[in-house]
Amino acid sequence: MTESLLEQLENEVGNCINCGFCETVCPTLDPSGFSLWKGARGRVIMGRTLLEDKKKGIPVPVLSDSFYSCLDCHACLFVCPAGVNAGKVSQLSREIITTTSDRKNENPYARMIVEVTARYGNPLGVKARSAAWSEGLQFDRNAEYLLYTGNMFQLMPYTKNLNSARKTMGNAMSNFMASRVANHPSMIKMLSRMRDKEMEQKNFGTLRNIVKLLRLSGISFSYLGEKEPYPGTFIYDLGYIDKFKKYAMYVYSVLKESGAKKIITVDPHTYDLLKNTFPKYVDNFDLEIFYYLDLIKMPALQKGEEKIVYHEPCHFVLRDPRYSKPFQILSSTANTVLAKRSGSKSRCCGGPDELTFPDLSEKASQIRYEELKSTGADIIVTACPICNVNLSKENRTMEIADYLASKLPA
Repeated sequence: MTESLLEQLENEVGNCINCGFCETVCPTLDPSGFSLWKGARGRVIMGRTLLEDKKKGIPVPVLSDSFYSCLDCHACLFVCPAGVNAGKVSQLSREIITTTSDRKNENPYARMIVEVTARYGNPLGVKARSAAWSEGLQFDRNAEYLLYTGNMFQLMPYTKNLNSARKTMGNAMSNFMASRVANHPSMIKMLSRMRDKEMEQKNFGTLRNIVKLLRLSGISFSYLGEKEPYPGTFIYDLGYIDKFKKYAMYVYSVLKESGAKKIITVDPHTYDLLKNTFPKYVDNFDLEIFYYLDLIKMPALQKGEEKIVYHEPCHFVLRDPRYSKPFQILSSTANTVLAKRSGSKSRCCGGPDELTFPDLSEKASQIRYEELKSTGADIIVTACPICNVNLSKENRTMEIADYLASKLPA
């Protein structure tokens, strides 16, 4: 563990004035039953405790639930008068935990995801299945653009069934199984069959609609198929930075070997990771990163009568610079509104916690869903596969690609 890591944590927690403003926007505080340790201020306090104990050489207490349950939405940063980011505190603390190989503080599902991804280039070892959506489609191998799905839409159908299995087994047994898989990654094959087939077909359709929108806009692109790796989002988010550096170089080498110079991403997490994080860890990173909506050209359409509310993904509106292209396009094609909490005050859907803290994730998603529903909109439109799954209730939610494709002339 480097000294600079502790220094970064000290600089972040040292500015906290304990005002509690961050607790007014933290999306995990109320779903946790207002547990201090699963709110933004509690994470800063725990970060300070972690720092002091490490300086004194005291073994790290069991703090993982506080740091690992953080959604990294960064909403706290926008209300803090001292500029403290509890998400950064959580990120740095997870790095300290993983760097010191402190197994009692590691979340077993986090370690499972990291180890399986390192072995198979996919968190569930389903790279082949992740390419099945493209069956029958032709791509231009010599195109300057590469369509990079990052496997995100393809992985979502597994989360629902995996969480159902966890509830059936109970926490003790499910954590034991996750630890076993982490130690023996090949065992993931037992879980890789547990997908929601209906959701899978829906998400495959979304990817095909993205292809349709791009082609109608005159964009030609290649696709890696079964060679496409997961981008490593979980490895980075969970604090395994040394492993992420190595994995990011692997992903970069695969993208470079395609010959493409411009990468088209299809979800906010992959877009943010490749555009803003990869250049920090990959020397001489020279790929141009686009979100697919940057490239599409929608025909002039008459606005329909339905009212839609757009749920803004955290990685678009709670990051710098803010990315608002989805809202711009929706506003030009439909009567579009935002929830009361939007922009820099937007509330996370809870999706990033779905594998590690499913109960917390479900409660957070219900709160956000009710906020969106209260606008009186007929349809909830998202621009993120994680948000789409977590907010899919009462058949009111659509991915933006599906909504836009439905408006195209027959």
